[in-house]
Amino acid sequence: MRLAVIDIGSNTIKMTVFDAKESQTAIYSKTVHARLSAHVSDGYLSRNGIRTLVCAVNALKRDARAYRCKRQNIYAFATACIREAKNREIVLRIAERSTKMKIDLLSGEREGEICFIGALCSGRCPQNGVLADLGGGSCEFISFENGNITDKISLSIGAVANYRKFVSGDYITPSELSKLLKHLGDETSPIGDRIKMPIGGEMILTGGSARATVNIVSALRSDSATLPYTLKLCEIEDLCQKSASGELRDLVEKIAKERAKALPCGVAVFCIAAKALGKDTLTVVSGGAREGYAQTLINKRKKEFKIYGNKRK
Repeated sequence: MRLAVIDIGSNTIKMTVFDAKESQTAIYSKTVHARLSAHVSDGYLSRNGIRTLVCAVNALKRDARAYRCKRQNIYAFATACIREAKNREIVLRIAERSTKMKIDLLSGEREGEICFIGALCSGRCPQNGVLADLGGGSCEFISFENGNITDKISLSIGAVANYRKFVSGDYITPSELSKLLKHLGDETSPIGDRIKMPIGGEMILTGGSARATVNIVSALRSDSATLPYTLKLCEIEDLCQKSASGELRDLVEKIAKERAKALPCGVAVFCIAAKALGKDTLTVVSGGAREGYAQTLINKRKKEFKIYGNKRK
């Protein structure tokens, strides 16, 4: 069975087509840099933003069909950008009518859950730790022990959200970075209250900003950017500061062109979160929201088949 999952995010709209049986194997992926957050004004997603969303989803649907994915096996979910839009009901109504498909609007906590499932699907995620999934609009933190979630929290401190709030020009300046870091210190205070790092646990990162950070650090180290990849806190702090000063701007533009402007605002989240959790290393793993969403669908179908399939027998 072919299964396609479309992830409607604040900065990108991504799709992965899976060959799905007992588990999942990705056979095709595509990213549309829709930048929906740039179409948000006073909390409302504009008509142009809705049009951009619809065009992107319909184009990805056509790609999924080209990979022999049946219409009923193409799924879409939306995260922070739509979740936080004041006109989200209208956005969803227009988008669903225009794409002829249901769009699952995930809560922050549900988004965190499926990201965690996706990380586990990679087979390289430890059994104890805290996972941080950073997107354009929010960051989900999930604490887990023995492979089970113990708590979760979603904070509106995504890379693009931070960029739009704190950066006045094209690139963040050292003074703007200082203000952002102070803001993030205040915003992440709930982590200390709810999210506890298990003894011996690891800090795990997923998401596009985390993978882009790996590519840049790998270039600086001159090693292989193979996941899982361990980052040192001192390295990403240095990356953050040097990006703001302009010292690493050319390298960041070369390696992560589509994320170059907002990336330091995402790396800053990693730095503050690692300090809040008392960790000086962070491990980036493969797998994320689309993988997790696909796995939940597979698990649901297996359960339904077990119940109803046996009755047919």
